[in-house]
Order: sequence, then structure tokens, then C-alpha cells
Amino acid sequence: MATEQKQGTGAQGQQQGLEGRSESSVVPDKDYNLVSVLYHALQGAETYAQYVQDAQRQGDQELASFFSEVRQEELRLAERAKHLLGQRLGGGRQQGGARGSA
Repeated sequence: MATEQKQGTGAQGQQQGLEGRSESSVVPDKDYNLVSVLYHALQGAETYAQYVQDAQRQGDQELASFFSEVRQEELRLAERAKHLLGQRLGGGRQQGGARGSA
């Protein structure tokens, strides 16, 4: 996948012209990366919820508690990413609001 190849490549990834992601992309890389962090944090939280259930089913409350803490941290990071994304995209809507209603 393009996102997997891009990860860790920095500017080199842009020079290689990965599928759908380039310097002229509609969504700036920093915003795309923020959406990616939000997605992966939510995916992680969903996965960890399953881990909590698995540990509880096996009667391991210590492990269930640990996975619950990890899940809460992912949800906290997702909320932070959502807030940052809202700030950035909200600023664009305010500037381009008249354009969108024309």
C-alpha cells in the first residue's frame, strides 16, 4: 500500500511519487498523517477492547486491566488527533466558506 511505503520515508517518499500522494496532493501530508494517526488509534482501541474481553474470559483481571489502560490511552490520543484535525480543517472552512456556498 502507498501509506505503508510512505511511512518512514520522509521527503524521499514524495520524490518517488507514491500512488495518490505527492507534493501537489489535495490533502497536505501533515493532514493526511493526522487522519492516519486518528484511524490507527481508533483501530488500536477496538483491538484492545477485544483483548480486554479475551483476558476477562480467561479470568486474568490483571491483564484485562492493563489492556483497558492501553485502550484508554489510544482513545485519548484519538480524541487529541480529532481535536487537532478539527482545528485545521475548521480553519479551512472558515476561509473557504463563501466558496462552498456559491
